[in-house]
Amino acid sequence: MNVKKRSYVGVDISKDSFNAYWENCDKKYSNDRKGWNMLLKEAPVNSIITMEATGNYHYRLATYAKQKGYDVKVFNPYSVRSFIRSLGYKSKTDKIDARLIHRFAINEENERLPFYEIMPPKLVRARVIVSLLNRVTVLETACNNANHAHSFVVGKTNDLLGIMSSLVHTCNDFQVELEKELCNIARDLYPSQFKLLQTITGIGAKTAAVLLVSVKDITFFETSGRLSSFCGLTSRHLESGTTLNVNGGIVKVGNPYLRFLLFNCSKSAIQWNKPCTALYNRLRAKGSLHMVATVAVMHKLIKQAWGVVKSGEPFRNGKLALS
Repeated sequence: MNVKKRSYVGVDISKDSFNAYWENCDKKYSNDRKGWNMLLKEAPVNSIITMEATGNYHYRLATYAKQKGYDVKVFNPYSVRSFIRSLGYKSKTDKIDARLIHRFAINEENERLPFYEIMPPKLVRARVIVSLLNRVTVLETACNNANHAHSFVVGKTNDLLGIMSSLVHTCNDFQVELEKELCNIARDLYPSQFKLLQTITGIGAKTAAVLLVSVKDITFFETSGRLSSFCGLTSRHLESGTTLNVNGGIVKVGNPYLRFLLFNCSKSAIQWNKPCTALYNRLRAKGSLHMVATVAVMHKLIKQAWGVVKSGEPFRNGKLALS
């Protein structure tokens, strides 16, 4: 039976406007309800709306189109950028990007990617909280660094340092409130998983909540290695002929705040989590650097997290069946 192939609409979106491309047709719209309605009115019937994940800007259009009954695909921007680089384009405009996103979408492999699903309001709020926690933590670190640097000039007791100190206290207050709400949301959305993750020695309530909110569904990952890759903990190996053969660290994709928390968790895990302690000591004995061994512990924690959720059994400090 001859089935007509569905049309794809490539969208490159920004704060105030977005460009769209389909079937040799270039359009530009305002990034508001009027623009969204115009796109859905003019786009081919039963088309698939495709775009990059652009932080916050893509969310409203993707959700609106989905609510109106359209299928939507939101692509990883890293994959799209890699695809565009492979084509050798030297110019970059919103119009060109919309065309290239369309070209990326119609690739046979990308056609098999899952459609966008609207997240529950609580999960949306939780992800915004995670983003805010990341920014507040960065601001707090910047304030502390500024005070430390300026103290060498004006002295540690100078009243000028009070400006940054006040900001640090404000950041701490916001962190406490945001973390409390985040944990409550994680407890409501993932009651059993949230409890299971906290049985792992080294992982506390905040890290468990951020992991669950960032991943959305740990059971979606077939292996712990894929979960680690999603978290950006996969090692990068650079090799080319006989002139290049080095380990280039980790890929650092995914949520940076989650990796920051896992790094802090690794400090406790190295001391009290028996499998992590054994792993760290074994790597150090082989001559691995402290940071290399620490990243391995972070990877081990993710493996344990995947194990407790998959098995439904609490962590037993070395006796976990799936770790």
